[in-house]
Amino acid sequence: MWFLMQAERVAWSGLVSIFPNQGEANMKSVTNAFLVFCGVVAAGAIAAPSVSAQGTSPSVVKELVASWQRAATDIVDIAEAMPEEKYGYKPTPEISTFRDQLVHVAGVAQRFIDTAKGTKSEPGQPHKAMTKAEVIALVKQTFQTGQEMLGSLTDAQLLEQVKFPFGDRMVTRFTFWLGPLYQVRNHHGQLVVYLRMNGIVPPTTARRPA
Repeated sequence: MWFLMQAERVAWSGLVSIFPNQGEANMKSVTNAFLVFCGVVAAGAIAAPSVSAQGTSPSVVKELVASWQRAATDIVDIAEAMPEEKYGYKPTPEISTFRDQLVHVAGVAQRFIDTAKGTKSEPGQPHKAMTKAEVIALVKQTFQTGQEMLGSLTDAQLLEQVKFPFGDRMVTRFTFWLGPLYQVRNHHGQLVVYLRMNGIVPPTTARRPA
């Protein structure tokens, strides 16, 4: 209100000096139009902070957790798409079975989790006889644990140096937690081929719009 009153005084005196020959009624109309303009500008200035707040950069941790969730969903969908009788399938005798690949991915993720906790990874259970349900439960539980650990971090903590689980090197926590995601993408690509060779459309392909 104070702003509009001041604006009216300034507008009236300024417009009189610019248009000295105009009648008072016309000058009032021009002034009122000017005040409407000032009101719009003022409202925009007041709203600007809220717009700026909405545009705040999202949390890096939240983005990383979202990537983790997508990767976990993709690998679990692959596991669920293959019939149980095909869990022992492998395209050639020299490479891992479908079951082996999934258990390996869970094992690698568990290695990162244990390293982040500062504990030593326990030897994995014999998985040659694991059922489809057991393998899927293992993958889900492992990635859920990792997601919870990752989600508890702050953006600042992602920049801290930690020891990588493999080799003898230090990396940021951000790079550390990218490790399991690389493994998921690597093995997801291989397992897509396993599905295709058994006449199964991969879930990521099936979800695409026609």
